Amino acid sequence: MSQPHLSPEQQPSDQRQIPSIETIGPVVDEVIDIARRELDAPRSVEIETWEDREFLVRIIHWSAPGVNTRYGYETAIQYHSDRETVEAFLIEEDTHTDEAERLLKMELGTIPDPVREKIGE
Repeated sequence: MSQPHLSPEQQPSDQRQIPSIETIGPVVDEVIDIARRELDAPRSVEIETWEDREFLVRIIHWSAPGVNTRYGYETAIQYHSDRETVEAFLIEEDTHTDEAERLLKMELGTIPDPVREKIGE
C-alpha cells in the first residue's frame, strides 16, 4: 500500500524529497563567495528547490536606470544542480515596458551536485 503524500514540512527528514539546506548549504556558500568577488553590492540571494531533488542558487545585483535612461541592468551568478555549472549573466531591462534582453552569458566554473539520488533516476 502506498503512503500518502506529505508536504515537505510534514515529511520526516530522512524521507524528504526536496534537498535539505544541510546538504546544499556548502554549494550555496560557494556560489555566494563567487558572487561576492564578481558582483557589486548590494546582492540578493534566491534559492529554489524542487521535489525531484534539483536546486538552483541565484545571486543578483540590480543597477537601477540613471536619470537619462530607462534601462536598468541585472547582473547575476547562478548555479543549477542539474548542470553543475556556475554561470554569470548580464540582463538589460527596459523599465517602461518590462522587456528584458540577456546581453551576456558566461561560464565561471563547475561545482559537483551534492545531492546524489534524484527522483526518477
